[in-house]
Amino acid sequence: MACSKVLKEDRISELPDPLICQILTHLPAKDTVRTSVLSIRWTNIWLCVPSLKLTSRDFSNFNAFVSFGDRFFHSDRSSCIHKLELTINENEEKSYIISWIDAAVKRKVQHLCVRCHIRRCYPEMPISLYVCGTLVSLNLVCVAMDNVEFVSFPRLKTMHLLCVLLSKDAAFERFISCCPVLEDLRINGCVSKPQPFRVHSRSLKRLYIGDCYSTLVDSVPGVVIDAPQLCCLSILDNKSKRFKMIYNYSKSESLPQFSFMSRLSVTFSPQDLKWLATFLESCPNLKSLVVVLFDYYHYEELHSEEMNKIKCLQSSLEFVDFKLFSGHVAEMKLVRCFLENCAILKKLTLHLDSKSTEDEIVKTLLEIPRASTTCEVVIVKE
Repeated sequence: MACSKVLKEDRISELPDPLICQILTHLPAKDTVRTSVLSIRWTNIWLCVPSLKLTSRDFSNFNAFVSFGDRFFHSDRSSCIHKLELTINENEEKSYIISWIDAAVKRKVQHLCVRCHIRRCYPEMPISLYVCGTLVSLNLVCVAMDNVEFVSFPRLKTMHLLCVLLSKDAAFERFISCCPVLEDLRINGCVSKPQPFRVHSRSLKRLYIGDCYSTLVDSVPGVVIDAPQLCCLSILDNKSKRFKMIYNYSKSESLPQFSFMSRLSVTFSPQDLKWLATFLESCPNLKSLVVVLFDYYHYEELHSEEMNKIKCLQSSLEFVDFKLFSGHVAEMKLVRCFLENCAILKKLTLHLDSKSTEDEIVKTLLEIPRASTTCEVVIVKE
């Protein structure tokens, strides 16, 4: 009899609403709705969960998905939303997106991620998003950034933009300049007019720039960076003209100094090795460097004299990591430059690709003199 009484007890329902809502955040969206049938006590609790991951494909049909969203984002709701991930798949209507995001802004959302995989369509964000004073992180995928007059993100620290349509470059520049505490910025696959991206930030510490595209054929925007606090920079660029622009610019004007840069990751062609040497001169305190080389048909010789002049090789660089290492002459030449010139290098890692020959690479490495007697060379087979 005592055992039967224990089984009938509902300890969870006795918990306070905020704690139950925290538990529900660990369930898929459609499962949180199912809890509403447990009892009258549970009928509306799911509508107040602080975090929600809402994906259209998780629902049996489009109407069920919209019905869920309309109830959750109803104007009568006042509970705060801590984190919202909204994923809309292709071939679906988009009119509800603006009202949902607008409701999330009113409910003081702090972490917002919007992914819109709708064929040939970049939904525009509501104006309210541009003045969201509670946002700490913003992740936008396949949406359009409107050219609004006023932008304010006083608490935004992280912004990731993937395949975002920039109606005007001024809108993007305004986005960045109106984020006084922004520390982490990722830009990848964005579409814009042919003017350069301008990144002006007094607080930015980490910047990733991937391939971006122009609305005009054969016209690729450049990038202007003014971020004195930058510590980590990652550049992925398959357009060698842009690297040549940096190299040519350095012949007439001094490149800005990235004194806070401690880690740098670059992916480029061997013909841009001169650009690498030039850019490294602007990173006097660099400690870690990640390198990926491709397109070996355009190999250009790098003379060791160019590397000897780089200050960070002599005084700060401690770790060098080659990704997808094949053992090509261009890669080996660069490895030799680091080993011969990096006075305090602690570790050089070669991540071999499937086509590389380890025995030949090891043989060549053994013949290279090293400036640092404590440097460890590690070979990793992928």
